[in-house]
Amino acid sequence: MQEKKKIPWGLLYVLLTVVILLVFGLVNQEFYGMVSVLAGLSLGFVALAVLMTGVFLVMEGEISRMLLRCQGERVSFWTTFKIGLIGLYYSYITPSSTGGQPMQVAYLLRSKVNAGNSTAVLFVKFFAYQLAFVLCTIASLLYMYPQLQAQSPQLIPIVIVGIAINGLWIIAIPLLFCAPVLHALANAVVWLLGKCRFLRRRETYIEKVRGFEADFAAYTEKFKRKKRYFVYAVLLSIPQVILQMSVLYVVFRAFSYDLPYLELLCMQTMLQASVCFVPLPGASGAQELGFSMFFTSYFSSGEILYTAVLVWRFFTYYIIVILGALLVVIDQIVYGRRRRARAENN
Repeated sequence: MQEKKKIPWGLLYVLLTVVILLVFGLVNQEFYGMVSVLAGLSLGFVALAVLMTGVFLVMEGEISRMLLRCQGERVSFWTTFKIGLIGLYYSYITPSSTGGQPMQVAYLLRSKVNAGNSTAVLFVKFFAYQLAFVLCTIASLLYMYPQLQAQSPQLIPIVIVGIAINGLWIIAIPLLFCAPVLHALANAVVWLLGKCRFLRRRETYIEKVRGFEADFAAYTEKFKRKKRYFVYAVLLSIPQVILQMSVLYVVFRAFSYDLPYLELLCMQTMLQASVCFVPLPGASGAQELGFSMFFTSYFSSGEILYTAVLVWRFFTYYIIVILGALLVVIDQIVYGRRRRARAENN
């Protein structure tokens, strides 16, 4: 009997990632002028923006590592740094940032962290970031309200809608930690699987759903007994949010614009909240339009404004996509080699 050829899923995954990166560069026309724009900026502030982005990524991984360790999972600095970057990458290339957490769960499985535990940790991490972000946005709106009321009153309702949408996550995620809600959701998935009669392994999938429900419930109970880790995660997420939103100030300084730091920080935070609900990868288009709405008055010409948008998007979006795609390709190649080596040894 002829041996059935295995589909090289790892290679296909790498090729798909390369294609996504190439399409990303071709579709985003603004990406072409990025190098020449960066070359004309203050090198010191460009380096500072790179450093701030790096620190943000380290904090992203370290908060996850702290939450994993409190659940008894021993993972390395590199593992959680990688998981953090990969999560941001998939969030940035998928509509409404829906791809980040599922891919993080998949990658944590490679590090022997089961799906129930990793999902519980990632939900807590996401909740902490959202709560920190909403708190920072509310503080920004209160601080800037008199100025907005006088100069740009049309922005106030947009910011309030953004706060409300982000606030919904703060309400929804704790509900998943309630056993009746979790059980109802699991029953809904089981019902859907039961209706999918074309699936050959329906019973296996149903068992996995029930197993996931049990694991997730057990690990969320652990978190309930260690509530201080919620507090730690939120307290660490607040400076992370501030650091992420401070990149804009560095961009302005790179253009030799010396404007009040707190004002720019607040404006950037409100901008981020205002475009978060746009169902496009990385809120593309909405981010650029929002930047023009919030910051037109700060620039003397439309050409300088457009250049500022390019630089800002590079440090807050493009650099994450580029690094994330490269990491996915390299990690998949290394992982594939390790799997083949283990198979040969066995």
